[in-house]
Amino acid sequence: PYIFEVFSLDHIISLIVIIFLFITLLKYNEKIGIKDDSKTFLIVLSILMIFLDVSEDIVRVFTGYYSITKDLPLQLCSIGVYLAAYNLIYRNQTIFNLIFYWGFVGATNAILTPDGDLFELRIFFFYSQGYHAALIFAVLWMMVKYDMRMEYKSIFQVVLYTNIIVGLITLINFMLDSNYMFLRVIPNSVSPFLMGQWPTYIVMVQVFSVVLVVLFISIQNYFMKTPTKPLA
Repeated sequence: PYIFEVFSLDHIISLIVIIFLFITLLKYNEKIGIKDDSKTFLIVLSILMIFLDVSEDIVRVFTGYYSITKDLPLQLCSIGVYLAAYNLIYRNQTIFNLIFYWGFVGATNAILTPDGDLFELRIFFFYSQGYHAALIFAVLWMMVKYDMRMEYKSIFQVVLYTNIIVGLITLINFMLDSNYMFLRVIPNSVSPFLMGQWPTYIVMVQVFSVVLVVLFISIQNYFMKTPTKPLA
């Protein structure tokens, strides 16, 4: 079995590759033949994001590591990947707000401090890094190329919608005896935002997530001009 360690060689290499791809595709995309308004690129990216999730399940089935109690697309970032794939093409503001929140707060944390218990094989670690990075990249592409922004006033809405989803996943966890969204057992992660035991860590994660999304919106507003005509 694969034993993951934070900031191991695998982890560092994955972070370097992610940063390299982000810079290349966001800043130099036109130089490598990808136009800012390329619909073909967005379709390919959307298909790739879904392929990453589905193909991991196929690999898990064939290697004997698939389980309905942990491999359905019911983690917040898994749901976010499918919403991001849709939004790259149709660009709905409410969906953008959700994936901004889940991507910058959740996916960033998952990339920097992954839960090693999820990686029975090395390939599953790289799958995780891949689709979490794809979620963040999709948000950045919509911000940079299509001037989409999240505003402070949208925070309450995304927290409300997120908690509605959390409520539904709690019911599914009860029925399947599962731990989707880590709502029953704290993840095996060194994240500094995981404090206490159940249910304290759930409350603390929500508190820190709001603080972080305020920070990310502030960074967005500092470095990126607000579009003159906001998208509906």
